[in-house]
Amino acid sequence: MFNRYKIFAAYLLAIPLALILGILAASPNELTFMLIAMLMLFLALPIFIKWHHALLIALWNSAFSAYFLPGEPSFCLMFAVLSFGLSVLNHIMGRKPFLSVPEMTRPLLFLALVVVGTACCRGRLGIRVLGGAVHGGRNYIYVLGAIIGYFALTAGRIPILKSRKMAGWFFFSGTSGVLSNIAYALGPAFYPLYFVVPAIYAAGQAQSDFGTTAMDRIGGLAPACVAGACFLLVRYGIRGLCDWTRPWRFLFLVVTLGASFFAGYRWIFALLILIFMFQFYFEGLLRTRLFPALAALAILAFVPLMQYANKLPMSVQRTISFLPVNVDSGIRAEAMGTIDWRLQMWSVVWKDAPKYFIVGKGYSIDPAEMESTLEAIQMGLLNNYEEQILSGDYHSGPLSIIIPFGIIGAVAFLWVAAAGFRVLYLNYCNGDPRLRLINSVLLSYFAAEFVCFVLLFGSFSTDLFVFLGPVGLGIGLNGGVQRTPKPELERLRDLQPQVYALEME
Repeated sequence: MFNRYKIFAAYLLAIPLALILGILAASPNELTFMLIAMLMLFLALPIFIKWHHALLIALWNSAFSAYFLPGEPSFCLMFAVLSFGLSVLNHIMGRKPFLSVPEMTRPLLFLALVVVGTACCRGRLGIRVLGGAVHGGRNYIYVLGAIIGYFALTAGRIPILKSRKMAGWFFFSGTSGVLSNIAYALGPAFYPLYFVVPAIYAAGQAQSDFGTTAMDRIGGLAPACVAGACFLLVRYGIRGLCDWTRPWRFLFLVVTLGASFFAGYRWIFALLILIFMFQFYFEGLLRTRLFPALAALAILAFVPLMQYANKLPMSVQRTISFLPVNVDSGIRAEAMGTIDWRLQMWSVVWKDAPKYFIVGKGYSIDPAEMESTLEAIQMGLLNNYEEQILSGDYHSGPLSIIIPFGIIGAVAFLWVAAAGFRVLYLNYCNGDPRLRLINSVLLSYFAAEFVCFVLLFGSFSTDLFVFLGPVGLGIGLNGGVQRTPKPELERLRDLQPQVYALEME
């Protein structure tokens, strides 16, 4: 009898909601989509309460964003806040304590203090969509959201039987970036996807179609291919990908790496090379036959590339334009022009750096100053990089920390990065052998991203998610930090083939 009443109550709730959704969908607009999203969120609360931690891991690297909400926050940011709140409630109720990692907690709290202090000194958290007189608060929110997301990731240990699945979803969700390009290629019928996927990745395709540029760049392939390569490494490792009894694995890797060239970004090529170099080392393959075999294969692939590079699509030529290959002279000139543009911008920014040495500039932007700057650029009175300087988009990782937060912010970030690397390295050395492959990929990914951030390209406000994600996931997988090896596991660590067999089960 009780079950009948539950079914009756469910129908009593579902039928009116279905009617309301039908009425709202009949007249679509931004307010309608916002109401539908809020209603769906309310209905999905039981799922979030039970699976919030797994959903946070699965959406950490995704490109999804809530276009229908003010400020278009990313799904990762929303789930970080939601999961952290639910984890705090569980902790208060004594159900699931947070994993204690003081060597990460201290630098993160110090970094959060620097960010909040800078915001208070430089115009507070001005948010344009909320009517703030000062803009730029979005970057503050993403920095603080990344810190909150780290604590949400470390809210509990991930069962070891689910470790490979969770690590796989952590990276695989990053392939969602290419959905923006797919939606554009399929036409207007698929444009509603832009309510959840940023349209910025399709900018290169749109510029090519409208004649702004002759280069058809598929920007979404950049994050998608990095995510796909890391997913393959987590699943198989380099040794497993080169298992010639299963050639389709190596084929998937070649397709993934080849597709990344069509994004047109040189730093993506460098990032992938660094990831595989670090992974090759951490898997202990430098003294195996696999190293000379892959080196010879790379040389054989590079030789024809030197001769016929100018026959490749323009986006591919731009990606490899920094190599000693024969690419189109116009593409090489355009690529070199972007380097000169950055050097000119950096020379201007460095002149102002002493003013923000102690107290950083922050992210606050005066709307009137931004408007006058844009007008001056259109009139040719200012260089076009002045807009990037004013908005804080310096195309440089170190500058994106030093200018907004000064030397104190730079010290805080280096403390966080050093602590994160140490945590990942200790778990790689002393963790459970069944997690050794996953720990090595997380460490390689972190190290490669840090090198690219410092030397090539980076933005602190968005890349902090990139750095804290693998650290938080590694802590969740290993149940904290394995500072010393467990005696019962020492023998297994010395037997690499047996350990690898355990990983591939």
